[in-house]
Amino acid sequence: MSLFLIPALLIIIKAPGIDALTPVFVQTGGDVFLNVSEADVPTDLHYFIWKFITNDVLVSFLSSGESKVRRGYAGRIDILENKYSIKLKNLQKADSGIYTAIVTAASEQILTEYNVIVQDPVYPVDLIIDSVSSTSSSCNLTLTCSTEDSNISSTFTCTGKTCHQEGGEKSKVTKSGSSLHVSLSHLSIICNHSNQVSWLQKKTAADHRCLQYTGKSEIYKKIIDTEPCKRILTLYSLLHFVKLQPQTSLHRL
Repeated sequence: MSLFLIPALLIIIKAPGIDALTPVFVQTGGDVFLNVSEADVPTDLHYFIWKFITNDVLVSFLSSGESKVRRGYAGRIDILENKYSIKLKNLQKADSGIYTAIVTAASEQILTEYNVIVQDPVYPVDLIIDSVSSTSSSCNLTLTCSTEDSNISSTFTCTGKTCHQEGGEKSKVTKSGSSLHVSLSHLSIICNHSNQVSWLQKKTAADHRCLQYTGKSEIYKKIIDTEPCKRILTLYSLLHFVKLQPQTSLHRL
């Protein structure tokens, strides 16, 4: 692609193969390397600059090799051993955008471009049990995976040491653009919260959760089924029955 500036007759040529910009994701406070191959730099170089968006010059290089960092980026740019390549440090959200390497020789040419996207780390997640129900052969668990700005629910059925997730794995894009994902791996329920620069997860064992909420009732059933307990319950029922009977007088006036 070429751009002709008529008054100055300046031709800006974009080097082949850089039309489709690959995003470079950086966590807030992190660094990014802006590299250019020395082999791509013309030998008749007059001037080389790194620009942000369109007009913001970060650093410039003369043909002598001398470099000058713009005052606003002082302390944030390191010149790398690979000539004309730089490291931009401590990126913030405002640093998201297109970074362009431009060389001036016989013509002005764009050598490479980076689409830098700065993201905050994701919020922590939590797994909350909404409901538990059981039968003699299975247990149903409904859980909600939640983070600060979103949540997603899923139901799991366990039979013995086998569990499955109803409807399969579930995903949701949060309001902040991150991804919330609920899945089942073996007997572990996993809630994963991630974006391109960070991820957090929380796990819980499905079979243990079932036992925690339904185990007590199963234990009580086993106790009640024992012979001593049956005798006590029978005696208690008889005494309760006698107590409810109407009293009759033993003496007649």
